[in-house]
Amino acid sequence: MNAYQPGDRVRTATGDQDPADGTTGTVTAVHLDPADGIDVTLDDGRTFNILDCGIEPEDTA
Repeated sequence: MNAYQPGDRVRTATGDQDPADGTTGTVTAVHLDPADGIDVTLDDGRTFNILDCGIEPEDTA
């Protein structure tokens, strides 16, 4: 189980180009099954479903 909750500020760390690593957003939903990922609404308005290993807290430097 992950430690993210709706409202948490995160940034992407997927290694993909879209969205680019470091893109910030807000967790909007956390699914009970870890394989279902976490819904994140990016600051640009796009919504992605990302596994918890592909995001990190926004304040991590």
